[in-house]
Amino acid sequence: MKVKKKILLLASLIIILLPFFCYALNIREEIKERKIPTYLIENNSYISLRSLLKILGAEDSWGRVEDRIFIKHQDIEIKFKINSTQVFLDKKVEYLGVPVKEVEGDVLIPVDDFNNILSGFVAAPRVSKEPSFKEETVITKDKNRSFIILIDPGHGGKDDGAVGYYGLKEKSVNLDIAKRMKEYLNKELRRNTKVGIYMTREEDIDVSLMERVQMAKDIKADVFFSIHTNSSRDRRPDADGFETYYSGVKEDLVFLPSSPEKEVLDEGTEGDSSLLKILDDLNTTSAVDESRILADFVQERLAERLLTPDRGTKRRGFYVLRYTPMPAILTEIGFICNPNVEWNLKDAEVRQAIAEALAKGLLDYLKFRDVI
Repeated sequence: MKVKKKILLLASLIIILLPFFCYALNIREEIKERKIPTYLIENNSYISLRSLLKILGAEDSWGRVEDRIFIKHQDIEIKFKINSTQVFLDKKVEYLGVPVKEVEGDVLIPVDDFNNILSGFVAAPRVSKEPSFKEETVITKDKNRSFIILIDPGHGGKDDGAVGYYGLKEKSVNLDIAKRMKEYLNKELRRNTKVGIYMTREEDIDVSLMERVQMAKDIKADVFFSIHTNSSRDRRPDADGFETYYSGVKEDLVFLPSSPEKEVLDEGTEGDSSLLKILDDLNTTSAVDESRILADFVQERLAERLLTPDRGTKRRGFYVLRYTPMPAILTEIGFICNPNVEWNLKDAEVRQAIAEALAKGLLDYLKFRDVI
């Protein structure tokens, strides 16, 4: 009888403890499963403090005093300071490879370091798991699955991009229009919870071409939408018009090459077969075709709103278009080297009009593909 009671007691303990073993914290996995956006700063991945609290289930058990953050989780107090590499788990001290940062009021947490420090913790259970993405290049028409859009404001940080006659920087124009586009899409899709919209950068920070592509792959984006402002090679003041690009070649790399000095690659380049797997069907199926269709929708909407020349949709091997396995386009909204265009791009109303035209082109594509 005593043996039977011991067996029942042991079984009860196993049932109680099983969830803790099942949900051992892995921040990297949680980021992928929950579709949490990451931020790349100096080649290090960060997530917001809000995202970390959500993963830990500690949204209601934390506080901040000046530059110090306090989190209560599993009867342990986690303490750290902004711009510091020290993390206190009760009285135990752990050290980060890179410090916690604060950017425009957002506290950013280094992913890899916190993943190591909190590996013994337990993740908060997910209320509802979003359907996973199928690893295929064909756009499906399953209305129940999530659809991820990644907007990519070109350049940023030390990379100004093209600079106009009056000093307007391309990186600033790209970012402002991208933010306006995201805001418009969120408003239009507010009742459609299955569509997620992310950006490769929401601030003036350095993000390499390689990091942009990797981000698209990490979050399994269904569409990659890059926004740029054009300039002619000799900065001709009469250069004018808008155009949208897609790549005629797609490659799924095991190891992404370091970002080249130039964004455009030779579409005839084969690459090192030992480092990459060329998707045999990508060049003839939907990834390229869908990119062209999306580019056409966007170009048509821009033509409705802009008075500058329509330079059409074009095939070109931009790095971010070639190495993103999903449908991807890069739109050049105007020539910043043209003083008249530059002057117009300083106008908030003009930027809003461009952002809405880009968003409407994307919405046309989503409707065409029965996503919305």
